[in-house]
Amino acid sequence: MKIIRQIPNDGGAYPAIQEGNFCSVSEGYALWPDDLSMEVFYEHNGFVTLTIQDGAVQSYVPNLDAYDAWQASLPPEPDPLEATKTAKLAALATACNDAIVAGCDVTLPSGASGHISLTAEDQINLTNAYASVEAGSAEYPYHLDGQLCALYPAGDIRTMATVATAHKLYHTTYYNHVAAWVRRCETVAEVEAITYGGALPDDLAANMATVLAA
Repeated sequence: MKIIRQIPNDGGAYPAIQEGNFCSVSEGYALWPDDLSMEVFYEHNGFVTLTIQDGAVQSYVPNLDAYDAWQASLPPEPDPLEATKTAKLAALATACNDAIVAGCDVTLPSGASGHISLTAEDQINLTNAYASVEAGSAEYPYHLDGQLCALYPAGDIRTMATVATAHKLYHTTYYNHVAAWVRRCETVAEVEAITYGGALPDDLAANMATVLAA
C-alpha cells in the first residue's frame, strides 16, 4: 500500500509517498493507487496539486509556480572549473607546507653535514640560535636530524639559518607561482594536470628565477 499526507509542507511540497504494509490509511493521509505513476511527482520534488476523492488520490498535476519558486531559491550550482581550482590550490598549499617541514640537507663550514627539519618549532629554534650568534655568541647548541645536540660555532649556525631560509623561500615562491598558474587555467583538465614540483610555464619560471636571484 502507498499513502501520502494530504497537506503539503509550508513550502508547498508534499512529503515523499510512503510505501509499506499498512493495515489502513491513517487520518490526514490519502491512498496512492498502485496504478498511479509517481514519476512526475518526484520529477517536481513533490510540488504538485493533488485531486483527492474518497480518501484516495485520483490524479495530480505539477504545481509549476511553487516548483519554479523553489528552484529559484536554490543556491547556484558551483562552477566546476572554480571548484577544481579551489581544491587544487588547497592541495598545493598542503604540498608546499609538507615540503618546507621536510627540511633540507646542509653542509657546514666546520665540515659537519646532515639534515635540518623545519617544523614550526624547528624554525623557532633556529631563529633563536641565529639571533643569539648575531648578538655575539661564539657558539650555540643545536642538533641536526638524528644527531646529538652539540655546540656549533657561529659560522655553522649562520649557514644552517641561510640554507633553511633559502629552502623555505624557494617553496613559498614556487607555491605563489604555481598558484598563479592554477588561477589562469581555463579548463578543468588543465588544472588537474598541475602537480606540486612540476615545471612552471616559461613566463612564470622566468619570473620565479628573477625573484630568487634577487
